[in-house]
Amino acid sequence: MKTKTPILIAIIGVIATVVLICAALGSNMKNPGGSSGGITEFSSSEDAEKTMEKSLKNIKVRNADPVKSTVDYSDNLVANLPNIETKYPLTVIGSGDVDIEIFSTSEKAGKNQNGWLNEIAETFNNNKVRLENGKVASVSVRSIPSGASSDYISNNVYVPQAYTPSNELFGTLAMENGAKLELRVPELVKNTAGIAINKNTKSAIDSKYGDTNIKTIIDAVIDGEMQLGYTYPYTSATGLNFLVNALQYFDSSDMLSTAAIEKFQQLQKGIPFVCYTTDQMVNAMQSGTLQAGCVEYQAYINNVTLKSSYEFIPFGYQHGNPLYSVGDLSADENEALDLFVEFAMNSDNQAHAKEYGFNQDLSFAYNDKSVSGAELINAQQLWKQEKDSGTPTIALFIADVSGSMNGDPIARLKSSLLEASKKINSNNYIGLISYSDDVTINLPIAQFDLEQRSYFAGAVESLAPGGNTATYDALLVGIDTINKMKETIPNAKTMIFVLSDGQCNKGIDYNTSAGIVNHYGIPIYTIGYNENIDSLKDLSSINEAVYINADTDDVVYELSALFNAQM
Repeated sequence: MKTKTPILIAIIGVIATVVLICAALGSNMKNPGGSSGGITEFSSSEDAEKTMEKSLKNIKVRNADPVKSTVDYSDNLVANLPNIETKYPLTVIGSGDVDIEIFSTSEKAGKNQNGWLNEIAETFNNNKVRLENGKVASVSVRSIPSGASSDYISNNVYVPQAYTPSNELFGTLAMENGAKLELRVPELVKNTAGIAINKNTKSAIDSKYGDTNIKTIIDAVIDGEMQLGYTYPYTSATGLNFLVNALQYFDSSDMLSTAAIEKFQQLQKGIPFVCYTTDQMVNAMQSGTLQAGCVEYQAYINNVTLKSSYEFIPFGYQHGNPLYSVGDLSADENEALDLFVEFAMNSDNQAHAKEYGFNQDLSFAYNDKSVSGAELINAQQLWKQEKDSGTPTIALFIADVSGSMNGDPIARLKSSLLEASKKINSNNYIGLISYSDDVTINLPIAQFDLEQRSYFAGAVESLAPGGNTATYDALLVGIDTINKMKETIPNAKTMIFVLSDGQCNKGIDYNTSAGIVNHYGIPIYTIGYNENIDSLKDLSSINEAVYINADTDDVVYELSALFNAQM
């Protein structure tokens, strides 16, 4: 018995090892919900298409009966603005007798190299500066995008005592929309808008056009020599700056003329997509999808990759970060604001700003052409109408209706989808599918005219949760649906929106589906009704799309902006 024991133990050990290896292999072969292990890389297009075809044969798909519902065209911007305290919490909290709240953009009121305004605000508060009457002055800072600030202020949803957007364009726009602003200092801290362009692309433009500047870059995009990205001009000061300067280049006397519009349409044909966020644009630049993107110099100089591989070409209006007072301030508030401005503008604080990338002398002649608030509004509206240059978008919504979506998640999915869909242009093609154990085509893709909008509303309202979560089965059906529609409209842009709580527990695995997404190149925008859904974030990163956390009260506002930007 003693001599056989080691042999028996060895045999048991081998068996256990084999079992563990098999279990591990099985786990890797079937991993519906996870995204570990990397996406599947196909050896050829034929291999990817065969995998797609084989997978689709195992997915059960049914067609729902079409149902019409009432189309709501009301503007609910005010109601849809998110709770400012949860969406944009204060980055500095003042506790003085007279406190001035300042709306500031993130490059000044963020973290690390973006924390200049926060730092000097904290120092100002610690100094316990007193007004003439002895009261202690303080400032609070709230980090919030220029466009969102304008929405809160113009609609009297939340009004601070001061507002510092990146440039005066958004101050002018806010006043045109009804905000009562007074310019207190035109340049709180200096920054510059520009185009970060790949060095090889810049050399090619220098050779062909003689120089690289905003005009030759625009010409190169129109001529098909390069692809450029810029950010959403309804919320981004840099995006709005680029839009206005491009239109002025096309017609210096009337940036909204027929000639300017025609040239703008040509420009947009060379813009693969307007970036919803700066991060989306920078990621697309680093992956090689875009050769250039519009950024501020302070962001450029603090990004190691951009600084090493791209050159910065300044353009347009200066981003002087003007500071405005908002509404009717009391005498104490006016005095407190003046004291803070004086403090921010002193030589030490301005030198500190330079350490963070502000106040750089780029020897550039900024655009000083006057532009009215009405022209800015019209430019934004023109952008919305013409940004796709006559090229329609085919978009498919894929809604999770599994049992885990029951209750608040499905209610928020329905309300956010119905409200945000108001921002979709009628020349686009829209469809809806849902999934739980199986996949349902709730609404075949068709042009988003009044009738399709009515069917879309009916399809969304009829969604009911129950069953398991075959997310990637639905995604493959969606890709197949998009590809078939693309045969009918070959020049159309394509995109898919996946709305889910992310708890996939049935069907095809993540890695295979992600490989198919990568092969077909369709951007997958994901909206997660649960926090920290890495698999959805990973899907969106494959083809330069974005992920939105819908597990907050701002989902309607976020989706409306996303649909407005992309469709």
